[in-house]
This record gives sequence, C-alpha cells and structure tokens, in this order.
Amino acid sequence: MNHLHGKHILLTRTAAQNKTTAKLVSQLGAVPVLFPCTHIEILHQNIQSYIQTLLQLPEQDCDIIFSSRNGVEAVAKTLPKLSEMLAKYRIIAVGTKTAQSLKKYGIQPSWTPQTASQQGLIEAYQDHGLPKHALFFRAKIGSNILLDFLTKHRVHTQLCHAYDTLLNPETQPEVLQQIKQGQIDAVLLGSARTAEFYSQKTHFIPNKAQPIVAVMSEQVRKAADKSGLHVQVVANEPSFHAMLQGLNDYFATHKKG
Repeated sequence: MNHLHGKHILLTRTAAQNKTTAKLVSQLGAVPVLFPCTHIEILHQNIQSYIQTLLQLPEQDCDIIFSSRNGVEAVAKTLPKLSEMLAKYRIIAVGTKTAQSLKKYGIQPSWTPQTASQQGLIEAYQDHGLPKHALFFRAKIGSNILLDFLTKHRVHTQLCHAYDTLLNPETQPEVLQQIKQGQIDAVLLGSARTAEFYSQKTHFIPNKAQPIVAVMSEQVRKAADKSGLHVQVVANEPSFHAMLQGLNDYFATHKKG
C-alpha cells in the first residue's frame, strides 16, 4: 500500500537535481516541494592540474574513479574531449547513476560495485583487483574511506577535488513558512553537506514543526545528528528510491506529530 500518497516531501538537492527527484516523488503520488539547499562549484583549475598528472601515469595499470554524478559532470564540463583522454584507462563508477552520466559522455565504465558507496567500491576491488595507480575524482569535502583503503594497499592514488558543494543562498520564505506551519510531511537529505545546510536554513523553526527526516545513509545520519536534526528514517541502501521506501514504511506505522 502506498502511504506516501498526498504527502508533501521537501527536496533539498541542487535546483537541477531536485527536478529529477521530483519526478520520482510525483510518480509515488506524493507532492514534491523544491527547497535547494546546495549548489555546485566546479573546481576547473584543480581538474586541469590533475589531468596533467594523469597524462604522466601508465595507461595499463591506472584506474580513474568517479564517486558521483557531480564529479562526472564537473570533469566533463572542464575537459570537452574527456572520452578521448580516458579511452585507455580502466574507468570505475560508484554506481549505476554515475555510470549513466559517464555513458552520456561516451565513456563505458569497466565495472560498478553492487552497493553504490565508497565501501561498495572497496568490496568490489577485492574481486576485480587493485591497480598500481589511481586518480580519484571527488567532492572537496567527503569521505576518505576509499582513499585510505587504496593508500593502505600501496596504490599510488591522486585525489582530485573536482567540485565543492556550497550553501545555496536563496532563502525561499514561502517554503520556510510551510515548514513552520507543519505543512511539510518529510524531508529527504542525501548527503552530509545537505544535512548541514538544511539545518542552517531551518534552525529557527521549532522542533515540533519539523518534518520527518529521511537520510541516505548512516554517514548522513551522523551529520544530521551533529547539526541538531532528529532522524527518523535511514535508507537501507544509498538511493533516493530506498529513502522513499523507508518513508513509506514509516508512515505505514506512524503518524506525524
């Protein structure tokens, strides 16, 4: 049974990403409310610098790792001939969404892990084997789990900060008013930075008016807790579909209030 029907769900990604998530929310009969808390700044000079490093590495024993669609987009917008430059390297994508972004630019990933996370990449590497070198495109602020793993296993890894996730300065008072009046049933938080910025934007709203908080992972839950948010739903896998399924299960047995 669909317990999301008619629920107002707050979407907190970038403006562009919210549009994609809104389609999924609408398909489930819920009402998406757009409240972008982040925006992406591409670090063009940093990417250019690391590409010069890449060109000096051996092509046959070097992995190029992308841990998000944002990373793919940042690199692709910096390097118009990306598919040609990466043609001879083994390309690793954190999950199917990242893989789809790579394919859009003519790049076929060598493999993706079963679980779309850095931990999933670590587990998959045990089956696919480690390279001698790796170039890892990632957000400026993020988890170091994969980097630490590769370094521990003597993989010479270059970590490129391809983009930064920043606070969206838009205030959107009409949405804040909806939250304050208890008209929003739930909020989706897909990353630690999003949780931090959402908390900053809504810190003045009483706890009793705050919507049900659903997060992507335990890592995001910890960030939300640190920001003073009370999390009710943690997805059983890192995807927005899993977050929404978790919310559906929550509303099946709880009433907001």
